[in-house]
Amino acid sequence: MRKEASLSIIEDVENHKFLMIRHHRGINKGCVNFPGGKKEDGETMEDCVRRETFEETGLVIENPKQVGYVEFPRFDFYVHIFKSTVYSGEVKENEDEVNAFWQDADSIPYAEMREADRDFLPDIIAGKYVKRRYVYDENFKLLEVIDL
Repeated sequence: MRKEASLSIIEDVENHKFLMIRHHRGINKGCVNFPGGKKEDGETMEDCVRRETFEETGLVIENPKQVGYVEFPRFDFYVHIFKSTVYSGEVKENEDEVNAFWQDADSIPYAEMREADRDFLPDIIAGKYVKRRYVYDENFKLLEVIDL
């Protein structure tokens, strides 16, 4: 069954920071990346990114712009990446799922991120639209990256 999801990159332009999360459970337990999650029935991708961002961080994003799309065919998982620079609210802790924190853009913890995130993030930060497929083996080892 095809699983679609969103990823929300929120930039504090004035302070040159990004809102990141550390996962406490699931396949990404211990890893750092960005808020996001699976699309629910009847949702648009923009609805999904807004809902997931709020659920995981407490922030309301006001201008999500799609900046990328990545596929993980082995897992039938397809992720729409959005970037926002306008938001409101206060970052809240969602201790059961994630820890949200602001990270200086110059010191993003790439070593604590999954390979795919490490691969596409620099291009998105540089303002490029990313469209890629990540091919993994059954042991979650990255075999190939294909630009689409």
